[in-house]
Amino acid sequence: MRLRIARLLPWKTAGLLPLFSFVLLLGLIEAVRSGFFAVYLPNFSKSSLGFSPAVWGASWTAHFLAESLFKGPGGYLVQRLGLGVATLMAGAAGLLALLLLPHISAPWMLWGLTLLWGLSLSAVSPGLMTLSSRLARPGREGRALAYTTTLILPWAGVGFLLMAFLVPRDIGSAYTALWVGQSLVVLLSLPLLGFREKIALPKQEYYPWRQLVLFIPAAFGQTFAPAIVSQLIQKFATSELKLGFLELGAVILLGGAVAFSSMGWLGRIPDRRGPKAPLIVGLCLMSATMVLIAQKLAFFQLLAVAVLGGMGFALFVPSWNALVVRVLPQNNRAAIWGTLMMIEAWGTAAGPSVGGILWSTLGVTAPFYASAAAFLAVAVFYIFAIRRKV
Repeated sequence: MRLRIARLLPWKTAGLLPLFSFVLLLGLIEAVRSGFFAVYLPNFSKSSLGFSPAVWGASWTAHFLAESLFKGPGGYLVQRLGLGVATLMAGAAGLLALLLLPHISAPWMLWGLTLLWGLSLSAVSPGLMTLSSRLARPGREGRALAYTTTLILPWAGVGFLLMAFLVPRDIGSAYTALWVGQSLVVLLSLPLLGFREKIALPKQEYYPWRQLVLFIPAAFGQTFAPAIVSQLIQKFATSELKLGFLELGAVILLGGAVAFSSMGWLGRIPDRRGPKAPLIVGLCLMSATMVLIAQKLAFFQLLAVAVLGGMGFALFVPSWNALVVRVLPQNNRAAIWGTLMMIEAWGTAAGPSVGGILWSTLGVTAPFYASAAAFLAVAVFYIFAIRRKV
């Protein structure tokens, strides 16, 4: 049974323990961070610090930009120090921010703490993605990276829901849960301090710019497209689609379940036959999903749309990861991942503003058509940009 499970996994069995350990640590980090910024900080800032929404909103912006803008250097740092050291530094910086939070008296102190926390996290994600790609079985790199991402994503929801439950009842217990979770990151990082991959110093330039240019427009576009509608989905669902909380949850849950369950077998396509075709098909399916949502369909029709979107996502994620692994060189991969994640973060940051402007000026369906156009533009870009077989 154990052998069969090992064969199904996209990673080699040697090295699985540290990989899953780092996945757990990054999951804990994301749970604490999500709960802190989305639920705890807005309430604590108002009740205890007397800060306005603009102040705590700016703290999230400072944190997000610090992490995003320094992911390139962060990837280089993790190559030098190792993922164990980088994770411990991130855990310690987050714990320091939480412990000092009750003692701050000015907005600049809050901004400084959250900025430092963001800087400390810039090395962890690129390092983990690089580790996952290096432990992947030959021909399964796309699935390995897709599963790594999928294993981490739910933790943000766990942190949000836990804080949403605790904060209204006892904000003190919520604070305790946050610093206990961050303390676990520090403690569980200690046994991994000695973990460091041996990476030969590259003889080529620091960044392979010619190959990296292939990814820059797409890395921005593929996060910009969903971000256009990310903060409008709930409002559109309630005001235009007339969906209740449970109905909207069912649509989202179905899409997520389809994506996760089909990623294993759809992810074989880019690993075995090349990432170009499934990447383009996945982007086109997600574009079609946005167009269909804009048609204001009935609930049961939206369930079918959720299946379509889930399959598009399940095709896209492993195909994108497989393309990156195949085209970019082995050396300096963590630094390269960091640069791509930084560009993706710019798309995530820009999308909501564009969506809000389109909603206000051109109507409630305009953001969805714009998102569809962005997905389609990335697909067209890949049709012409990837000329050779990869």
